[in-house]
Amino acid sequence: MRWSARLLVAASWISGAIFATYILAFFGGVALGGAAERWNESLPDLYGGSALLSTAAIGAHFMAGGVLLLLGPVQLIGSVRRNVPGLHRWLGRIYVISAGLAGLGGLGFILGKGTIGGPLMDVGFGIYGALMVLCAAMAYARARAGNYDEHRAWAIRLFALTVGSWLYRMEYGAWFLASGGIGTASGFTGWFDAIMMFFFYVPNLIVAELFIRARRRDRGAVAGFAAATVLLAATAFIIFATWSFTARSWGPRMISGITEAAL
Repeated sequence: MRWSARLLVAASWISGAIFATYILAFFGGVALGGAAERWNESLPDLYGGSALLSTAAIGAHFMAGGVLLLLGPVQLIGSVRRNVPGLHRWLGRIYVISAGLAGLGGLGFILGKGTIGGPLMDVGFGIYGALMVLCAAMAYARARAGNYDEHRAWAIRLFALTVGSWLYRMEYGAWFLASGGIGTASGFTGWFDAIMMFFFYVPNLIVAELFIRARRRDRGAVAGFAAATVLLAATAFIIFATWSFTARSWGPRMISGITEAAL
């Protein structure tokens, strides 16, 4: 159980770091190069020259999200918490602030412009943003109160949410590879699109709860084996999807964004 949990964290960190680099390099790079309209190459209608507040909100969401993916796994490393507590506290403050910016930035974009998928996507993504803000606030409050077990549990839940935007893309990619895009439609109006409006973060929270319970000594052998199986399956999916997306999308766009910023 211990090694399956550690393997999942390691795979998530590596994949999340690659995705975070893509976010910062592409979205930040093209913005610095004066070509922010290229954000729409990643997802339609992200950039709108006449909706500056909404554009700024989604920009804050992406930049803060990149920070979250890079810092999240560091905060979960037990040796860092024990041996360098000051670093853990300061990174934790940055993490909480970034989570708040990411969640509120996403909510601001939804309220100001709305998502391309309409009301159902607005609700699904809005709940996601609100949960990020809630988990960040609870993790901070529990740490301040000295309740470190609960603090750790809320931090794990927050980490599970922060990888949601990254998994959203990978899950879509895996679905298109496996089915050819059955259930998807323009404007995200297909039945699979509707499922994905919630699926990119609800299963993450379920895995997070398994992770939290895996740390407890009173678990039974059957429950431990089942949890380890789920964690290993999640790890295998992350490794496969990361390789596919880096080769097909993230890698080329990283280079494109860096090149745009350098021009």
